[in-house]
Amino acid sequence: MLPLSSAALLLTTIYICYVDNTTVRRTMTASCWHLYFLSALTIATIYAQPIDDAIEDNGLSNLNLPPCPATSYEISQYGPETPLSACILYDLNPRSDDALLVNSTINSTNTTQPSSFTEVGLVQVTPSGCHNHRDGANTAVWKLNNDNDGRGVAIGYFGTTFIKFRLISIIGGNSNNIGNDAYSVVHEQMLDEVFQNVDNVHFILGSCSSASENDKPMALKHAKIVLSQVGSPGYYMDVANNPYVFGIHVNSDTYSLPALKALQFHLDEKGESTKKQPVRVVYRDRSEFFKSTCRSAIDAATLQGFDVTAIEFNPDGEETPGVPNSQNVEFLEGLADKLCSADEGPNTNNAAVIACVQERDADVMIARMILNGCRPTLAWFTTATWGWATRNSDRIPFFLGGGQWHENFAYSDKYFETGKAVLEYGKEKFGYMGSYDHIVSYAMPMLIVELITSYFEVVDSPNITDALVNRYHEIRRSLMKIDAHTIFGPVSFNEYQRNDGRAAAGMQWVQKGNATAFQLGCISPLDQADVPIVIPSPSSLPCPPGSHLDQKLVEGDPAILADKCTLCPAGTFALYENTNLQCQQCPEGSISLEGAKYCVTTKDNLTSVGLQVLGIIFVVISWSSTIGYMVWLYLKRKDPVVKMSQPESLFLLCVGAIISTSTIIPLTLAEAAPGESTRGASAACRSIPFLYSLGWVLMYTSLTAKSWRLFKVASNAELVRRVKISVNEIYVTVAVVVLFDLIILITWVVVAPLQYIRTNVSTTLNEATGVMTVETAGSCQSSPNDVSMWAFLAPIIIIHVASMVVTNVILFKVKGISDRYQEQKYVALASIYICELVLLGLPILIAVQEAGEARYFVIAGVIFLTDTGVLALIFLPKVRYAKVGLPEGLTVIESFRIKRPSRRDRSVAVSSVEEIRRRASMTSNQKLAPLTSNRNLTSLASLTSIENASSFTRISSENASSFNMSFNGNDSFNRTSSGNASSNRSFGGGNASFIGNGSASVLPTILSVHVSAESSGTGEENAEDVVESGNDVNDATSHKPSVQSLLHCYTLEEIKESGNDVNDAKTLEEGKESESEKDDFHDDHKSKCTNV
Repeated sequence: MLPLSSAALLLTTIYICYVDNTTVRRTMTASCWHLYFLSALTIATIYAQPIDDAIEDNGLSNLNLPPCPATSYEISQYGPETPLSACILYDLNPRSDDALLVNSTINSTNTTQPSSFTEVGLVQVTPSGCHNHRDGANTAVWKLNNDNDGRGVAIGYFGTTFIKFRLISIIGGNSNNIGNDAYSVVHEQMLDEVFQNVDNVHFILGSCSSASENDKPMALKHAKIVLSQVGSPGYYMDVANNPYVFGIHVNSDTYSLPALKALQFHLDEKGESTKKQPVRVVYRDRSEFFKSTCRSAIDAATLQGFDVTAIEFNPDGEETPGVPNSQNVEFLEGLADKLCSADEGPNTNNAAVIACVQERDADVMIARMILNGCRPTLAWFTTATWGWATRNSDRIPFFLGGGQWHENFAYSDKYFETGKAVLEYGKEKFGYMGSYDHIVSYAMPMLIVELITSYFEVVDSPNITDALVNRYHEIRRSLMKIDAHTIFGPVSFNEYQRNDGRAAAGMQWVQKGNATAFQLGCISPLDQADVPIVIPSPSSLPCPPGSHLDQKLVEGDPAILADKCTLCPAGTFALYENTNLQCQQCPEGSISLEGAKYCVTTKDNLTSVGLQVLGIIFVVISWSSTIGYMVWLYLKRKDPVVKMSQPESLFLLCVGAIISTSTIIPLTLAEAAPGESTRGASAACRSIPFLYSLGWVLMYTSLTAKSWRLFKVASNAELVRRVKISVNEIYVTVAVVVLFDLIILITWVVVAPLQYIRTNVSTTLNEATGVMTVETAGSCQSSPNDVSMWAFLAPIIIIHVASMVVTNVILFKVKGISDRYQEQKYVALASIYICELVLLGLPILIAVQEAGEARYFVIAGVIFLTDTGVLALIFLPKVRYAKVGLPEGLTVIESFRIKRPSRRDRSVAVSSVEEIRRRASMTSNQKLAPLTSNRNLTSLASLTSIENASSFTRISSENASSFNMSFNGNDSFNRTSSGNASSNRSFGGGNASFIGNGSASVLPTILSVHVSAESSGTGEENAEDVVESGNDVNDATSHKPSVQSLLHCYTLEEIKESGNDVNDAKTLEEGKESESEKDDFHDDHKSKCTNV
């Protein structure tokens, strides 16, 4: 910025030279070139001083110091080869018009200079590299001087007195160029000359830590307070001899303590002793900061019981003659070998490393440690919080460090919300992002303001100059007791006059949140921390299961603390934490993917081929036997056992069994291996309930319809009623039940179709082999979002159980009919058999639900045994009866009621023709009573189903014979030749006798057997003819008797012996010329009688 006089001269020149409208101004045009020359010379003189602001004399001229040749930051970048003499960088003088102009340009629009203020001088001498120290103080002075609209800082009780600060900032030279000793001489000289030549300089702003020792002698000599920026406690131990040294830095001895404390907590949590944990500390002995910081770590680690190794070295010494140790790579590598040796092995290189070294030392040591395969538990380096860290971003992950300040600190002041805001302001003003030294240097003038303000807090009209000159010792004592709040944090001083207002900032390079890049996080103090500390380091930990230690990473990864593990390759595994250099191979038969903790073998519970073949064999056996039964039905279609058992029903039974057994086929197909398409398996699942349910319904409803038909015939016969039930009625009954079943099944498929779903059953880990067996099972299930399958299974089960119960109830009612023609006993056995299979199979099925093969075997076995068992119980007795034939001497109708008698009826059972004949020949009513019991006779007579059971047609219109049937001598049954017949039937006391012409007759048996077909009208058909026609016995027994057919059953001699008329019999016998023809005639008719 230009001084006001120079600016005025330049503006006047422009105005005069370019405005020549008047004669007066036109006469001055000749002087324009001269004025330009003067203005240019003035400006050139100003800009020949490459500093931020012009320097006012005010006593500085006696120092004979030139302005600095470059900006603060540019000078800080000078290398050892660049010489730099002492120069003045800043002289921020509040009484200078130039300073005020700069100030108002940056911070305020008010350019009115206050009428009165007290000037307080600050001096700072720094080496070339301390740009943060210089620029931080510069920012603070500008802010303070522009406070209160440019009047400065108000002090005193009423706040009517103001102070402003003058900052004299001198660069003593390039210490890297001239050496520390030569620089120290210049540093002290500059301070001494300022105090001798400039008035009102009352405070020293401390220099960089490397040059801070140079401030102490001058502070003591001139009795001026110095605010030192040194963290080492040893720097302040001479407080008794030099009471003017105050340390604003917090104790650097505490920098490494949070890391050691966290390591101790970690070991305590694991239950491990600190004695087994090595802590190795390396440090320079030429620097108070390095030495005291690491010695503090050594003392703390020893106190905590760690296995401590201290490695001290002199950076300026010459282990190799002519080469300083700090420049000797071999020497520094030897130090790194002491930290961790390559001979210790991968499982022992877990020492905690603490290094108080310079940047080049760190570079060499870390490279050597990586080559040795070191995996430190932690690495705390002084360089971790310096600019070295940002230049070595590939090395710094998880490195620990300490410092005075962290950007996460939430401390603020009147001018800035956070310390980070100060740095951002400095970046805008000075062109770079500063460090924590910038914050500390900014805080020092602010602390002096708080000191002066608090000292004059209750004074009405403070005399600042007098106090600074005559009562300076009181101001120093006030500083000892101060408790200030600055943007650097709380500030207070202990007995050594060093800041103990807060703890140091512990820091670690970590990944914050989801960020991939590592950032310097704050781990302490806890009230300011933004990340948790990571100890132990990832590299020191055993590799987690599924990974192994990668030698390439251990020896080649520049991030020494980063994870050194890599995932196990496919086909290998690592079951536990390990430090192995490779993973274990999977046992044969198991596999693994990359990063596997264990190898995996699967148990898919698929049905084996052998078991599937067994299921098909079940189907073949069941179908073969069923087809065999159907063939037998066809071949024996004329056999009375088949005819009277209603072959249509038996045929439906066989069809139902075939359909039911077919369920095993989709059951075999209803599975898919993991990863395969389940489309076909799901289709098979949906067909299973169709086949099994329809098969069951056909089997049992056919038995139900057949039993119902038999029941209707028997019940109507007892009531002497004529009834006819066609085959179509059977089909209708079956169709109705099947229709209901189909409706349920179709609804099931539409609403909640079954799907093949594979689920995990169990997971078993064999730790000895490292193999995990994952057992899965597939089954037919409804989708989780669908209606439960039980909503459909329940009504189907009800239909099935109802069919079973109804069938057994009906058959129980006709149990009196011979087992040859009804299946009550066998269906009951079949029902019990099915229930037993269900009761046995269901618990087993539940127990093996997740075992595919066992479940398949149980279901297929139950289906097979159910179908084959039921058919066997129904058909095998019929096959036996058909093979044995009718009992000797009995007709079909006679055999209809032949059944093993119960105990109650065993004494009255009639089992043969001979017995009937024997009892019929008995004339005694007492003896005939059992034979002629109402129960037996009624039952026998009812089977004829004849409306007029006692009427017979005349045998011949010419010859009539009468048969008398007397019941206890009271009832008679008359047959006459008049062409009409009358019948009288009575039951006396339940006893009856058959009397024909005074003697017993066997004709009652004949009466109960021979019938003629009503529909024929010829009177020639017998029961056998009706049965052969396919009609039921009911139809057969509804025919009227034929006299001619009666004689088919008995010879003339038998009729004669009975005492009855034989005229009709003789008529039949007439016309037979020879005895052989007669014999053939009688044999033929008798055979017909037997076969009825």
